[in-house]
Amino acid sequence: MKNMIKTAVPFFTILFFLFGCSTAPGIQPVGDLAKGEYRGSYWPTEGWRSCRPEAVGVDSDKLVRALKLVAVPKVNTEGILVIRNGYIIAEEYFGYFEKGYKHISHSMAKSFTSTLVGIAIKQGHLEGIDEKICKFYPEWDCSDKQDPRSRITIRHAMTLTSGLEWNESWKTWDPTTNDALKMGASGQYISYMAKRKGKHEPGQTFFYSTGDPMLLSRVIQKATSMTAFEYARQNLFKPLNITNVTWESDDDGYTATAWGLHTTVRDYAKFGYLFLNRGRWGDKQIVPEEWVAQSTRTDPSVRMWPAYGYLWHVNLPRRSNDWGKIPADSYMAAGVLGQNIFIFPSKNLVIVRVANQQRNRLNLPDFLEQVLDAIDN
Repeated sequence: MKNMIKTAVPFFTILFFLFGCSTAPGIQPVGDLAKGEYRGSYWPTEGWRSCRPEAVGVDSDKLVRALKLVAVPKVNTEGILVIRNGYIIAEEYFGYFEKGYKHISHSMAKSFTSTLVGIAIKQGHLEGIDEKICKFYPEWDCSDKQDPRSRITIRHAMTLTSGLEWNESWKTWDPTTNDALKMGASGQYISYMAKRKGKHEPGQTFFYSTGDPMLLSRVIQKATSMTAFEYARQNLFKPLNITNVTWESDDDGYTATAWGLHTTVRDYAKFGYLFLNRGRWGDKQIVPEEWVAQSTRTDPSVRMWPAYGYLWHVNLPRRSNDWGKIPADSYMAAGVLGQNIFIFPSKNLVIVRVANQQRNRLNLPDFLEQVLDAIDN
């Protein structure tokens, strides 16, 4: 019996951090929108300001109609935050989830990891996106031309084109075949990735892999002599005054750079606002402006899926027959079960949603189009 429990615990642990807590039934209706007036530009380092939607050119009635879509109980929204021109105009929490609670990121963490790579390159810790990963993985022989792993670069890990053997299907959540679940259950994420064989030539095949960005945990740690989490605390979270934050790690101490970040909805919004401002915060350039531009557009080498940048989704959900309502410059960090940071630079807009949606999903095109329709152009 003891051995059975020992075997089962990792599997249920992985399900827990993927699914999170369940939301109580009977989600409350959308309440009042933010009050107050716009008082000029500022940086929300010490906290966000709020104002009524009309003060920043947003129609309240239309915004409420959009928010009602996320408040439907069946989509299990736990928090929603809308920020325009740097001011909160709508903020709601549902079920047991409350303002100030930390929420798991799931794969939104990938976009944070991409940001750390950009900072590390700027600081000289990494040579660039075409630096070979085998330099950080002694299990792989950089001189072995017969091994495709000797040619995997940081660019390949960030564009999910490493070519490593990998199976990740979420249709059945099968812990015997899904490598993401198997990696999580192993407790040794980096060791698990180091054992993957090269199946395709790097850069030639795209498939969604939670394993590829996990490779970057060791890259960042060896290059900076800090865990990815500690590097983030010093170079990303501290300047933004994000203090209520944790980031999971494996049994060997490597940060889970593909998932497992936990912080508040308002602090996720700070990250989005940093990118909305092209990496600048106050009088400091936290993320190189060129990295913000480069990482949030499709890499020219990736022709298999023109909707993915460097661990950012750069083609937002929209109706197939209407390409005009979602701005072309918009992008998002996304995680399973309804985690999103939406960034609309041309609209000066950031939206954060966290959820535990399972069978029923929010209709994102409807929601995004209705919010955008509320903006007075």
